[in-house]
Amino acid sequence: MNLKEITDEALDALRIDVLTERERRAALAEIPAQITGLAAAFTNGGGDPADLHAALDASE
Repeated sequence: MNLKEITDEALDALRIDVLTERERRAALAEIPAQITGLAAAFTNGGGDPADLHAALDASE
């Protein structure tokens, strides 16, 4: 793809697609650590780990 030959509209659409994909990849990389931290806070606060497993199972 020669970026010099595409229209401004197509270039803007491509930029948005790239940013969206980068955000998706960043979320996939960050979410497991966030879940680990939230799970630790939940169980340290007295929450039942079985409730966490149920919540994860329900999201499938």
